[in-house]
Amino acid sequence: MSPTADSRKSPHAPADTQIHDLKVMADDPEAQIAQAVKLLEKSRHLEVVRAALKVISEATDPALRAVLHRKYEWCEQQPVQRDGSGYIRSEIVRALQPIAQPEDLPLLQRALTTYQMVGMYEVCAELRAAALVTVNDLDPGFAALFAARLLTDPRTSFSGEPARTAIRVLAAQQNLAPIFALGSWGNANGEITGEALRNLVDLPASLLPLLVEQYRDSEDEQVLLGLFDLLLGHPTRDEWMDELALFFRTTALIDLYGIIAMQIIASRSEALIALLRNLAEVERDPRKKALLDHALELA
Repeated sequence: MSPTADSRKSPHAPADTQIHDLKVMADDPEAQIAQAVKLLEKSRHLEVVRAALKVISEATDPALRAVLHRKYEWCEQQPVQRDGSGYIRSEIVRALQPIAQPEDLPLLQRALTTYQMVGMYEVCAELRAAALVTVNDLDPGFAALFAARLLTDPRTSFSGEPARTAIRVLAAQQNLAPIFALGSWGNANGEITGEALRNLVDLPASLLPLLVEQYRDSEDEQVLLGLFDLLLGHPTRDEWMDELALFFRTTALIDLYGIIAMQIIASRSEALIALLRNLAEVERDPRKKALLDHALELA
């Protein structure tokens, strides 16, 4: 016997049935939200919870903060068993962001200090990053303190989180001192160092030579990309023509060569585009010549 509509909406129905039924309720937003709340509270199936959180997040209704808190606290009670990847808590925090209120700060502070190991890997870096973004909307000063802390988070993930988000939060606040401290020593991995460098475009021009000297000979493409993002994004970019010319003449990093050439075209700097034209006239490496010609087609 085929299940009734009510049984298909039950939190005990198969996961794919629950997700399908939730989606087809889109024409009745009030009923869909009510069902999403029911599924979020009752389901332990990751995909069902994911679908329910998507509906709740899109509703942006402050009245839904309570159910988000309850689910977060449920995960916290047995985090390894109930949210082994940290994904549910991360999505709850993202759902809170557009409706967050000062009363959410205790939960968010717990998220900012949550670490959870699965074997050799720490899995809550994305949770800390999501919490930082949400806290920044509520209390930028408080967020800045945690952003500075997370810049050197010892459990930063392979994706660079939460340090990358911390850099962006501080840069958006024009709080460049911690970013400069991180970026100028090169103690972080290449991805984080590159992110720090590209977010220093408002740095005083007198400090750029220090960074160029530190990184011009790096073999890490992420670091060099961040450095050239900084130089090409800085108001003094045309003054770095000789540095750019040196890179184009000497680098063996062909992929990066093409990226920087395209970035120069995007900069719309007449002086730097003229540099590319001059380089194209004398370049003998066919790979480099092809990349220059391709970029100049868009000038």
